[in-house]
Amino acid sequence: MNTRFLFVLVFVAGVSVGWLGKAWMRPVVSDLVTVANDSPDSSNDDFQIASSSTDAATTPLTDSPDRLTPGQTIAEVQEPLQQIFDSSTDSPAIDIFKRLLVNRFYYDAMIVYQEQFQRDSQSAAELKMVLLEHLNKLSGARSNSDFMELIDNYLSVYYDDIDVLLLLADFNQKNGRYFEVVDGYLLARTYAYTDVDRQNVLARFNDFVKGIDGVFTSQKNWLSLINLYAHIETSGLMTSTFQYRQAIAHLRSGDEYLATEQLRQLVSDSLVGEAASIELNRLIGNTSADTTASVDSFTWEGSEAIALQQLGNQYLVDLTLNRLDNIKLLIDTGASITTLSRESFQSLNSFADAVEQERRLFRTAGGVAQGTVYSVPELTLGTYQLTDTRIAVLDFELKPGVDGLLGMNILGQFRFQIDQENASLLLSRE
Repeated sequence: MNTRFLFVLVFVAGVSVGWLGKAWMRPVVSDLVTVANDSPDSSNDDFQIASSSTDAATTPLTDSPDRLTPGQTIAEVQEPLQQIFDSSTDSPAIDIFKRLLVNRFYYDAMIVYQEQFQRDSQSAAELKMVLLEHLNKLSGARSNSDFMELIDNYLSVYYDDIDVLLLLADFNQKNGRYFEVVDGYLLARTYAYTDVDRQNVLARFNDFVKGIDGVFTSQKNWLSLINLYAHIETSGLMTSTFQYRQAIAHLRSGDEYLATEQLRQLVSDSLVGEAASIELNRLIGNTSADTTASVDSFTWEGSEAIALQQLGNQYLVDLTLNRLDNIKLLIDTGASITTLSRESFQSLNSFADAVEQERRLFRTAGGVAQGTVYSVPELTLGTYQLTDTRIAVLDFELKPGVDGLLGMNILGQFRFQIDQENASLLLSRE
């Protein structure tokens, strides 16, 4: 049998059995790539569709949900994949890799990448340059679904690649997903094992925060800026400079109580202490308000109080989807997007009304996980009705009676506070 087509059959089988099957076949793939590098072209007459040993012989292994697009047949997928291996070049591995990327066979491209990564570091470095270039092209062309599919396949194996994580952060910034940008930089900092990498990640993160602060400040969008800094703090990336900027945002929004409290914490800081002291003296000198007033009497007058259910040291809140389904979500200010477990999502009466948007990687307590983002036509929180709200659906386990997490894409639309004494969520859009 033509060795190139034997290589194709390995790829096709790998699509069906998943990454576990790919790991099992890795030595076979390695041998086949070696042979393919030296093999002359031959005819395609003996190419056949591989079939499962446990299913009927007519069941094709290429019938994969991430391989076929709506209305596309298996044959339409197999033919271009076969053609990729029809031409020989002086550098088959890199040529095959490029062709797989162009033809959107990202899963198969990663098999080639892994084989070269284990075999030859120089060849792997060349493939890495091709990968980064292709990701940049997809990002520049706003080919969001292709970008995410390729980056998902890559990061599912090379999850600690700083270059690709920073590309993902840039991509999310272009698309206005600022909480996800923070999460991306947190991952990059976590896997920055050298001082040079850590300094690079933090420098780029500081540039990002400074730029978004400037945008929100020019728009006088204080609520979004305050909540961005709150997410930065939850993620563990807060600095005294960011805390000072958050205090100024509180002050500009009219929340003098929280501004005063934050500025007092900063007066002894070596970086922003002097600026904080000046601002604090100006604030205390120009206000007749009692800066020690309670949050309830000063900040939250006129806000809506939504009853919460305490679960350990966390709180559950009730929401309604499309006026049909009542769900219970844990409040999680560290979650950039509201998330449902797949089991809870599929049990909803309004399941069919949700519109799939994209697949993405998410940072979870158990590491990086792939999930699907849906748009929900209507969501009710208290008396507030939100339209076209995005939720992520992931495979993860929650405590009984909990459907998911209430994240910052919803909470960030409000000024919010948890009143622990009265077990209520205080919400205001003022």
